[in-house]
Amino acid sequence: MDIFKPILKTVWHFTDISDQKRIASQTEPKGLTQVLDLPYIDDGRREHLLDIYYPEGTKGRLPVIIDIHGGGWMYGYKEINKNYCLTLAQRGFLVASINYRLSGEVKFSEQISDVFAAFKWLSQNLSSYPADINNVFLVGDSAGGQFACISSAVNLSREMQEEFGVEPAGFRFNAVGAISPAVDLASFNIMMNANLPSLLGDKYRQSKFYKYMDFTNIASSNLPAYYIVTSSGDFLEKHSYKLSEKLNELGVENVLCDFKEKLDGKKLPHVFSVVNPFSEPAKKAIDGMTDFFKSKII
Repeated sequence: MDIFKPILKTVWHFTDISDQKRIASQTEPKGLTQVLDLPYIDDGRREHLLDIYYPEGTKGRLPVIIDIHGGGWMYGYKEINKNYCLTLAQRGFLVASINYRLSGEVKFSEQISDVFAAFKWLSQNLSSYPADINNVFLVGDSAGGQFACISSAVNLSREMQEEFGVEPAGFRFNAVGAISPAVDLASFNIMMNANLPSLLGDKYRQSKFYKYMDFTNIASSNLPAYYIVTSSGDFLEKHSYKLSEKLNELGVENVLCDFKEKLDGKKLPHVFSVVNPFSEPAKKAIDGMTDFFKSKII
């Protein structure tokens, strides 16, 4: 029995209230085309919708960023990352922001299946938009960062694709942006371990997907380049270092940016560049990541 589920639901309920206040206090960037609520699975479910953003008046085709929102696997929707995605689009990208089903209703493998269903839809439909399908980048924050990391590996492995029952994305990822990624749920940590029963079932250590709970178990030398963002106020700061160390060990190009500055006298929090993309530290993080991506365009 998942004894932590009611506690986690309460935590994310109050997070939702905070997110709504945050979003209401922010002003959306202008000059961007917004194509909203496109179904990547046509079943009428909010969880199977995605948004597309790109600069107004775009001529030609833009490199693509696919963004996967965070929310502890059991909370969240694409709108909580909307202003972040709009700021990415301002940097000269077409940005696709996806929903997925949440834990408590479905297991981890089904969430990955949703992510790959969104990839498939995008690979088949982006030609209708000013998108360069030869230059695709993947970004995720927190739990979405875990999905981004794992998806970048699954997309390169037939064995993993068969394990999850998914098909390849239909495009390669030039690079991955991992924003405060939750890459290790397997090491002892009550906050992280509390999610495992909902993700994998009560006997989670016996699940064939348990190995994915520590991304370093399945990372390989053929992964794309990574741009990793964390901060001194990020409760998952160590996860970013563990990810970078593993990539270094494998010989995978990566940049780790740990922001030590303060904003209004406070350390920059978990996923600071996503929740407040208009702050000066966030602008530095976003510019750094998008410049890194542009250096990987072919």
